[in-house]
Amino acid sequence: MAELDSAAAKANAEANEVFQKLAAAVEERVKSKATSLDVAEVSQRAGLEIDAKTLEELHVDAVIPVHPFLPWHYWFPWRPLWCWWWRFRYPWYRCCPWWWYRCHWYPW
Repeated sequence: MAELDSAAAKANAEANEVFQKLAAAVEERVKSKATSLDVAEVSQRAGLEIDAKTLEELHVDAVIPVHPFLPWHYWFPWRPLWCWWWRFRYPWYRCCPWWWYRCHWYPW
């Protein structure tokens, strides 16, 4: 059981590291007074290997408006990216554990 706990902890630590980089990339763009963000560009700067086709599959707009008066995690579509990353990086877990409904939005 300890092996499973350490594997999940390692996966979560890796996800946290990647998405901390994403947060930094988004906040950097907000500080530069950008009025909109290219989601693929910002995600790629954070180390996510994502493209426009993947964003379309995730139902994420390619360009989104910046809301500098709100925290980035309220308006930036990081949850679908998290699920995509989780499924891409750890497919044996089948989906991200926190946003199951995001990964399986389509009817069965």
